[in-house]
Amino acid sequence: MKRSAADLGELRAVVAAEMAGADVAHDLGHLDRVAGLTGRLASREGLDGYAATVAAYVHDLHRAAEARTGVVVAPAEVRAAAAAVLDRAGIDPAVHEAVLDAVEATGRYSFSADPAATVPEGDAARIAACLHDADMLDAMGATGIARAFAYGGAIGEPLWDPAASVRTDGYRSGPTGSVVAHFHEKLLRLRGELVTAAGRELGERRHAALEEFVRRFREEWIEAHDDAAGAPPAP
Repeated sequence: MKRSAADLGELRAVVAAEMAGADVAHDLGHLDRVAGLTGRLASREGLDGYAATVAAYVHDLHRAAEARTGVVVAPAEVRAAAAAVLDRAGIDPAVHEAVLDAVEATGRYSFSADPAATVPEGDAARIAACLHDADMLDAMGATGIARAFAYGGAIGEPLWDPAASVRTDGYRSGPTGSVVAHFHEKLLRLRGELVTAAGRELGERRHAALEEFVRRFREEWIEAHDDAAGAPPAP
């Protein structure tokens, strides 16, 4: 079966319908960005860029299931649903198994206090590593800053709350004390989670943008409140 941009366009349309109801941080725009980054990272790592791009478009289907059910769903639990999406979109059957294996493998990655080690072996696992890095990169840089405040606004988090402490015992999913607290608890630590050489290269510039934003926010908070003690920590 021919691989084409039209195939990916059809996949995007099918996934858009499936993702209806997902939160603002995991919308279609997020999938578009992650798909583009994943394809490029995979190509630089000598992998199948088409399969990697397809995997990126279906990697968040478990989040749509979570939105519907209200419970945590692992990527492996929606493998059949992802396979059905690939069929409906007319994606080359030759890449289905690699795509589904890669998406399932992303469930083995999780943000933690310890940096990820090395890129795993096997093409599907290596595609999963590229997808993981693309997902992390979309939470960094100017895009990550925009996403953080869009999501914080959607759930009613303040920009910064000096009365709410910043977690130092490792990141936990869910609401934080403020959007800027989320920078310290997770976003500024994502650079250490990147596992591919290409991802780490892109991550340096994006990490610098996060640090610069937090520095400027801290300076402006102090200017407005004359309260260095209540300002967010320096990056």
